[in-house]
Amino acid sequence: MKMRSRFALEALVVALSIATVVGCASPSSKGGTAGQSGGGGTTGSGGTTASGAGGTTTGSSAGTTGSSGAAGTTGSSGAAGTTGSSGAAGTTGTTGVAGTTGGGAAGAGGATVVVQKLCATKTTPMNPVFLNFENYDGTVTADKYSTAFGGATPNTGTAYAGVYSFGDGSATPTLALMAGHPPSNWGVSQSVTQASAWGMGGGVWMGCADASAYRGISFWVRGSSGTGMFSFDVSMESTQLPNATNSAGGGTCPGTADTCKDPSKANIPITADWTQVQILWADFTPGTSGTTSVVPNGNNIAGLVWNVPLQYHLDPTVPADAAGPYVAIPGNLLIDIDDVSFIQ
Repeated sequence: MKMRSRFALEALVVALSIATVVGCASPSSKGGTAGQSGGGGTTGSGGTTASGAGGTTTGSSAGTTGSSGAAGTTGSSGAAGTTGSSGAAGTTGTTGVAGTTGGGAAGAGGATVVVQKLCATKTTPMNPVFLNFENYDGTVTADKYSTAFGGATPNTGTAYAGVYSFGDGSATPTLALMAGHPPSNWGVSQSVTQASAWGMGGGVWMGCADASAYRGISFWVRGSSGTGMFSFDVSMESTQLPNATNSAGGGTCPGTADTCKDPSKANIPITADWTQVQILWADFTPGTSGTTSVVPNGNNIAGLVWNVPLQYHLDPTVPADAAGPYVAIPGNLLIDIDDVSFIQ
């Protein structure tokens, strides 16, 4: 049985990283634009044109269009009016969508998004609470939710995280934010009906973190699987392949999909009751980066991944004493996760 990693869906994860946040800011991924130039004045008797005011950018907003200078009035054989001065260029924001074209001269485009490795920039979490979903206000779907982390208090900081989901191709899982581990108001819930290939998976996309000051990771979980177990992986820059379309981005693993494997903790029990799971970095089975073993220590964490499997049995179409093949038993799966924290 082959499970899928979070970065097998890297395109989806990057797209989600620019998701709209309700109750917090959006992930930093786009550039603001310059303001537009003011229009020039028309010919007139000594008439002048007013200067167009330059647009500015604020946070993620595009630069506003500079207003055109007022037209000069026409005089008898008058001299041409002077041309209005151009609006000052808006400053480039650190985040924001590309600016729209104004009525005057076209504004400059937004800053180019630099393609870079997953951990080209890193956040060192100041607070052990990583993801508790308590700033969710119910106005966006779970796949559009994101929140800040790394600051002194939960849901603050300069890096961002959110959740995503993937299936086995036989059925599409549902991802939702609903009542979490008491007394929490919110937690992430993933479910699928009658999966039949291997199961389902999901995870947390996030800005790269250096959590090496902590001893491991913990979270609360409940649900059901075909085996009564699930697995939990820590994605790292060194265990992820480079970006498929631009090798300047993505991970740094020099191997293949078969030799780039995240550190993983398998066979974690899951029941219908909320249970706290604590995994020390040393408890993870080392990952691989090509031919090199990768032992996690909390540094260069680029994502978290869970897999919820189906049960397998001998294919009923073959003799009972056959060595195989084994096939999945179709079934319903559920996993709820809340209060993800680093262990101090």
